[in-house]
This record gives sequence, C-alpha cells and structure tokens, in this order.
Amino acid sequence: MGSVGIILNYALLYGAILLIGALSAYLCERVGIINIGIDGMMCFGAVFYGIFSSPKLGLVNMGNFGIVFAILLTMIATMIVGVMHAYATINLKSNHVISGAAINLIGLAFAAFINAPLGQTLYGTSRLESGFNDFLFIGNSIYGSSIIMFCLAILVAIAIYVVINKTKVGLRCIAIGENPGSVDSQGINVICYQWVVVLLSAALAGFAGGLFLFNIKIFQGNTQGLGYLALAILIIGAWKAEWIIVASIVFALFTSLSMSNILTNIGFPKELAYSMPYIITTIMLVFFSKWVRPPEHDGIPYDKNDR
Repeated sequence: MGSVGIILNYALLYGAILLIGALSAYLCERVGIINIGIDGMMCFGAVFYGIFSSPKLGLVNMGNFGIVFAILLTMIATMIVGVMHAYATINLKSNHVISGAAINLIGLAFAAFINAPLGQTLYGTSRLESGFNDFLFIGNSIYGSSIIMFCLAILVAIAIYVVINKTKVGLRCIAIGENPGSVDSQGINVICYQWVVVLLSAALAGFAGGLFLFNIKIFQGNTQGLGYLALAILIIGAWKAEWIIVASIVFALFTSLSMSNILTNIGFPKELAYSMPYIITTIMLVFFSKWVRPPEHDGIPYDKNDR
C-alpha cells in the first residue's frame, strides 16, 4: 500500500472515531450535561468490543456482518457507564466535570487492569485484539471497511443534525440546554430527556471505542487521548453538528499523518510527529475559545424548585 493509501485509510478511520466521539459529547451538552468522560467511555467501549469480537463468542463466524452485532453489543454495554454519569449529574446533581473526570480515570484503570487477563483468556495473547480484520480491499490502496466506517459516521452525524435541528424532540433538547425551567413549565419531563440523551451519548462513545480497536487491532489499554481530541472538536465546532463534521475531518488528517509514520520517515522528529495533533489542538482551542458559546445551562444541575 502506498503512502497516499496509508494516509487515506488512517484519515477515514480516525475521522470516524473522532466524529462519533465528538457527537457523543455534543448530544450531552445539548441537554445541559457536560460529558468530559468521553475518553473513559471509549476505553470501556474498546474493551467491550474486544470481548464481543472474540472468536470464542462466535460472532466472527458470521463474517463481516458480525461486526455490526459486535458494535451494537458494545454500544449497549457502554450504556452502563452512561448510567453512572447520568445518575451522578442528573439525580445527585454532582459537578459534571468531576463526574466526567472520574469516568476517565475509572475507564483508563479498568482497561489497563483487564486488558492482559482478558487478552489471555479470549485470544491467548497478552492484549485484547480485534477479532475482525479490514475487508473489501480496493485497488491495492484503500480498505473498503475504512470507507464504510467513515460513511457510517457521516450518516450518524447527518441523522443527529436532522433530529436536533428539524424535529420537535431535538428542538426540545436545545431548549433544555438553554433554559430547562421554561421547558419544564410546559409539562415536558426534562429529567427524562436528559437521561435518554446521556445514555445515547454513552452508546456513541462506546461505538467510537469499538472503532478504535478495530483500527489499531491490538489494544494497549488506552485510546491514545482521542476522547480528549473529540472534546476539542466539539468546542472548535462551536457546538454545531455541521462544523463538528468539518473539524473532525481536519483533525483526522493531522492524526493520520502523525500515526502513519510518514513524517518520521522523511526526517521529522518522532516525538514532534506524534505530538502534532495535540499541539495543533491546543493552538486551535486558544484561538477559537473566544468566539464560541456553549449552551446557556451547560453544566448546571437542574432543580425544579429553582424555576
């Protein structure tokens, strides 16, 4: 596979991962719930995907269609983590940032602790792996699976954009993020909306974690900080689905360049090449933070007695 093919495959897969991760955070914040625990949820998702894609569970015997079931099971399992975040932030009215940070720590610790024993049990190796390989190899340069994953992420983004901006349910979500008291005064169950959206957000984060393991094949116990990049994409995209898509593609190109070793092969310092996406993220956050505005009630626990 040539250099262009390598970059394109990495860009498509990382684009899908970053886009789904950013959309996960976007959904939460549309109903006023800050979720900085995307990276931790992605760690859980990667572990669950490694379990469900194991040959011992038999989904690999279904061929490429087994990937669909493995991803769906991963999304459902990751909702358990969403329950923790939803209960802490909505019912207990805990600080959203602290809850998300706790999920990041728990997810990273869980993945690092369980990786080796599960890898030995399910794969006979010291690490969890992806039971499914790339498929639909096109023209000796591009994996059809990369295109399919990226197109699927784009379809998810379009669906979320339409639902949030063009339907009654989505407009209610936007209103909850801006002024939940006024929504509640019209007899709409704000708490129910927030719970459902947080669980969907966790499912998407699990989806992103599963795609991550499908991409790298061997799990190292973390997601290389892609969950934090997804949060940066949310901010740079100004909490708008259409700009989140654009930002995800741009960041995927930078990430693919750093991960493909092409820069190091032409003499770029290895440390600088691997750090490039995070350096660019920091610079862009500083630049864009003055011009973007999150939802008005973002991160503020809602209490019916306060309206």
